[in-house]
Order: sequence, then C-alpha cells, then structure tokens
Amino acid sequence: MITFSGVIPPVVTPLLAHDQLDTPAVDRIVQHLIDGKVSGIFTLGTTGEGPSLPYRVRYEMVERTCDAARGQVPVLVGVTDTSLAESLALAEHARSSGAAAIVAAAPFYFDASQQALQDWFSRLADESPLPLMLYNMPSCVGTTLSIDLVAALADHPNVAGIKDSGGDLRYFRQLCVEFRKPGRFSVFMGPEELLADAVNFGADGGVCGGANLLPLVYTDLYAAAVRSDSLEIPRLHSIIHDLFASVYRDENGRMKLIPGLKHAMAQAGLCGPVTAPPLQGFFD
Repeated sequence: MITFSGVIPPVVTPLLAHDQLDTPAVDRIVQHLIDGKVSGIFTLGTTGEGPSLPYRVRYEMVERTCDAARGQVPVLVGVTDTSLAESLALAEHARSSGAAAIVAAAPFYFDASQQALQDWFSRLADESPLPLMLYNMPSCVGTTLSIDLVAALADHPNVAGIKDSGGDLRYFRQLCVEFRKPGRFSVFMGPEELLADAVNFGADGGVCGGANLLPLVYTDLYAAAVRSDSLEIPRLHSIIHDLFASVYRDENGRMKLIPGLKHAMAQAGLCGPVTAPPLQGFFD
C-alpha cells in the first residue's frame, strides 16, 4: 500500500461561479504547490469546499487536479458524503483519474453510533478501489472518531491512515503512540499551527491549508520540525501567525478562513475569490 508523509495541502477549488470550475486556475495552483515542494495534494477536502460543490464540479476537479499533477505527487480525493454509494462512485472516479487514495470524514446528517460509523468506514474500505485515509473532523460533521474506532480500522488492509483536525493534542498524541506504523498507517495533523508539535509527537506530516498560498513556508517548517531546528521553527511559526492575522480574519476580526485564503490567492494571481454557498466572500 502507498504511504504518505510530509505536507499535503488541502487544495482550494477555484471557481468562476458557484457551479463552474476555473480549470486554468487549477493548473496554476497545482504547479504552485509542486514548486513549493509539497508531498501530495488533497482535493475536495474542507478547504476545497468539497461537500458544497455540485457532483459535476467535484468530478471535474478530481480529473483536472490529477491531470495537472501528472504523477509528480500523489493526489488524495475527499469522498465525504451522506451517501455511501456516492462516496464509492467518487472513489471509482478518483481511481480512473489517476488518484492515489481517498479521504473520508464521517457521514454528517443522521446521528450514528461509533459501531455504525465503524461499519460504514469498513464497508467503504472494503469496496473502495483506492486506499482510504480516515478524516476526523468533529467541528464539521458533529462526531469524533473514537480511539476504539480507529483501533478497529487501523489494521484494515485498505486503510492507509488518519488525518485529525480535532485540535485535541492529547487525542492526537494517542493516535501517534498507538496507531502510527511507518510504512503502513500514517497519522497527519490538520490544524496547521500545530504541525511542528505534531511532528514532535511522531506524526507523518500535516494537511495545511495555508500551503495553498505559501507552500514553502509549510514544507520548510515540516523539514525544520523533522530535524528539531530550534531556530527555524519559531521563525516560520511567526510567518504562520501573521498569515492567521492578515489572511484568515476580515477587517472586523472575524475568522473567514476559506474566503480569506481565496481572497489572498486572488491577490497573488492564483485564482479568483469566488466561494460556493453557503460560504460568503471575504467582504460580504
């Protein structure tokens, strides 16, 4: 099974309208990320607004991202959905487009027990043509993947690892201690400001949204954390702190992460600022 490490940005989905992909911008962004030495690209995640996009746009984004990457880095595809059948259909499309793996958070409409979620992920892993990366995203889906659930899935032959965006460092450290298996099961940090801490705990890497704009900052931070560079880590952290203050917050100090990121990328000539509903633009 393919293994993952390093910085794998959750790429934004550039849009001309809420239902129209900006295909040339996909090419620009992917090349920008590859030039920034990323280790992979994660499309249709939270930063990519995956669940808000029409299925037609999701499929087109997968195809264009894989074409633009041209095998230079692996592409991971978010298949989070309330329908298992739709998740599997997108997984098959990801395979045919040349992606390396799929990523899935828990289905997010009906309240489901941990056992029901285990069954859901097991079936997805059983039937997916690509390896599955679990995605713990409680703020968006309303449930945390329990340590027991991860334990039950960690040895599945088609489960490649987990991305944790819960922000609970004790939980994350437990993942690293109990389940990280180099060459077999990868553990990735979601919140980018915790990347260096995560590597110190033994994480394989991070899924850092800010790398869409400043990929070298995050790939350099990962490398500095791997070598425990006590001078370089705080310098790069200070750049990320400034990014949070100037890009992720609007003029009133409200957090508007994805609209702010797209606005900054528009200023850099990478894509336009259009977001998919229900997200609003940076100045709305």
